[in-house]
Amino acid sequence: MPTIRNARGIDIVASKDGQVVNIQVKTNSYGKIRYPMSKGDEEWSDDLYYVCVTLKGEKERPDFYILPSKLVAEYIRETHKIFVHSEPRRRKTNETSAEREKRRKESNIRQFPNYLGDRIPEFKDFSINNHKDQWGILEKSEKT
Repeated sequence: MPTIRNARGIDIVASKDGQVVNIQVKTNSYGKIRYPMSKGDEEWSDDLYYVCVTLKGEKERPDFYILPSKLVAEYIRETHKIFVHSEPRRRKTNETSAEREKRRKESNIRQFPNYLGDRIPEFKDFSINNHKDQWGILEKSEKT
């Protein structure tokens, strides 16, 4: 089924036996396992899933990571809170801590996963690799 216009954040709507699953696709290339997200991705629903795709060489099969939106939303929301108040990894300007925090707080940009996840107890053991090719999660959601 093609993407429905005006369906915010939904790239694919899949249905089977009357059950519907909404899928948001995030793509990255060159073998990187980090995906651009936005503040809007901090919202979740039980029937929304992310399929994160890592493109590789022209003749190589991409990697697919299938995740429930609740996990992604909580991860980026909590890591962004830490990011707002953390010291920069590289100082680029002479901005004050208050200016940096304000700029970061107002930013719409998020990244999943990111280097701050291990600072949060509930995500300390998170590995996106545990979600590689876990297509069955989409069918399990139909039964709940």
